[in-house]
Amino acid sequence: MGWLYAEGDNESEGDNHEGWVVAVLSDGTDAERDTFEDAEETWKRRVNWAWSYKYDGHEGRRKAQGLRAICHCGWRGPRRPADFTDPDACDVQLKREWERHCEISLWRMQTQRMKRLISDLDEAFDQLTGRPTPEGEPARPLLATHAATSLLMNVEAWQRDAVRAARTAGFSWDEIAGPLMMSKQSAHEKFAKHVDADPEERTAPA
Repeated sequence: MGWLYAEGDNESEGDNHEGWVVAVLSDGTDAERDTFEDAEETWKRRVNWAWSYKYDGHEGRRKAQGLRAICHCGWRGPRRPADFTDPDACDVQLKREWERHCEISLWRMQTQRMKRLISDLDEAFDQLTGRPTPEGEPARPLLATHAATSLLMNVEAWQRDAVRAARTAGFSWDEIAGPLMMSKQSAHEKFAKHVDADPEERTAPA
């Protein structure tokens, strides 16, 4: 009944997060997590989550006063209104909040693809600089120097694009500063002129 945020190919890795929606009851407590029996019943009723009928206030059932997304790691999202006329819309909003929580929590965790790319680059530069050089393949230190310089120029552009995407997605400068490994003030001073300006201003010649 939950969402799984899987880093890498193995969904059972310890750094994965699992989230789900719970009803907030009248006394302010969170209802229990849905069970597999609830999942079967929700399928029959053609709705996504059991809260839309388990806590609708009909036939003596308790009525949800709100909803929240929670995560297995202990994170609890803010309370949101429960719209029994459109439970799918509630689920979509809550899932977005949970996905945002996952992104903030897991920025240190590289995907398997990124790990492979970095490993391939390390191996290529080791060969080009002669540490170690496979038999019959000469070292190319000047090529390594040029490649590293080109990569550095690309990395700066990728970094700006990544920060711009994070700002577009609604992340604050405080949240972005962590992955940049700098202070909030330094992050803002370095990137704000590239990120927060209008697209036409960014592309205009100096």
